[in-house]
Amino acid sequence: MSTSPAAVPPPVTDATERGAAGGGVLPVLDAVDGPPPAPLPSVDVLRVLVADAAGRAAALLDDPWGGTAVVAADAVTVDVARFAALHGDAYLEAAAAHLGLTVPRTRQLAVAYRYGGPAAVATHLAPQPADPEVLAAAEHAVQPFRPAPTAPVERHHNHLTDAPARVQLRHGPDGLWHPYVERYGDWQPAAAPHADPAEAYRAARAALRGPGGPGKGARG
Repeated sequence: MSTSPAAVPPPVTDATERGAAGGGVLPVLDAVDGPPPAPLPSVDVLRVLVADAAGRAAALLDDPWGGTAVVAADAVTVDVARFAALHGDAYLEAAAAHLGLTVPRTRQLAVAYRYGGPAAVATHLAPQPADPEVLAAAEHAVQPFRPAPTAPVERHHNHLTDAPARVQLRHGPDGLWHPYVERYGDWQPAAAPHADPAEAYRAARAALRGPGGPGKGARG
């Protein structure tokens, strides 16, 4: 399974079916000449759903496990986060309502997905157990990059927190270190995960120095 973000497949605008005559291709939704009957959503929403299904199918062909082999998280939450990540703020409120979460919390799940796919969502949801030796080795690796090297570093479950630097690393179920930064009193996903905790720490520090933001790519 790849550990680097992959490009999101280009959006699919329509499902297609074979025409009866001549083997032509007819866009199914283009053949709809009126609003779908209730309780079906609008044609525009149906187009988004078709595109999402096609993109998800392409991702599963690339990775048949879809990230589930390393994720200990609710599959529905992961999938809603994926949908919100790929289709933008237009569906964020609906996604939040579906999950029973606030819009800011759902947006953070979507951001986490953009950075690291299903494993990043699982990492964001709740602390998980971690090997103390793994955390100790990570603390040693980031020490040269800390702006306040004598300040204490907190280890809690799979979290390694350098509070004075506003940086936190979370060891994910994918074996990678997920960078977080503290903004407005909240820890927020800040960059793509790294196998090297020092690189993850440096990515978090870089995110604090600039406006930053998740790329368009996503895993899973």
